[in-house]
Amino acid sequence: MLYQFNVKGAFLLAKCKERVYINLPGKYRLPKGKVLQCQRLIYSLKQAGHGWNQMFVKWLLDYGFVNVDNDGVTFVKNVKQDDESVSKILLSIHVDDGLAVCSDKAMYKEFIAAMSKDFDLSDSGELKWFLGGKVEQDCEKGIVRLSQEQYCNDVLKRFQMDDCTPVDTPCEANLHLAASDSLLMDTERNTEVVRN
Repeated sequence: MLYQFNVKGAFLLAKCKERVYINLPGKYRLPKGKVLQCQRLIYSLKQAGHGWNQMFVKWLLDYGFVNVDNDGVTFVKNVKQDDESVSKILLSIHVDDGLAVCSDKAMYKEFIAAMSKDFDLSDSGELKWFLGGKVEQDCEKGIVRLSQEQYCNDVLKRFQMDDCTPVDTPCEANLHLAASDSLLMDTERNTEVVRN
């Protein structure tokens, strides 16, 4: 089963190891000769992502996970059960979001409970959506289906093409086009469409 979780306020959790001074936001001013020193990393600091990642990786390693390829992204934990079988949880971490693959639901719940002791956590449960794609899971059959239908519809809508009529072949067969047949296009818009 695939699961998803998020650590709330992740970048604010790591301690600031360097001397970093900041100004008050907006119109607020400190008295002359006074400064603010960061005790914890905050979102706008370059060090914030790295500090959070180091802190979280240390937590995972202390909890018994092994970094699969030393990239700080993919981790695995194996637990030998009483019946000599091995339960496994595989994690993929992207900033403060995590995907977990685990066939043992109790093991996943135990992992989330342990994380919740140290982090403010949002457990989304079974993975339903990921990077704009719909995820459907059938554990009985061992099938995971990924669909980008909604994402494609959103892209069509954004470029006012949601009312277009779909066809199998968008142009007539054996059509030969010359450069003189092309229309001038908005290259910026065209580039954005192709990127999506």
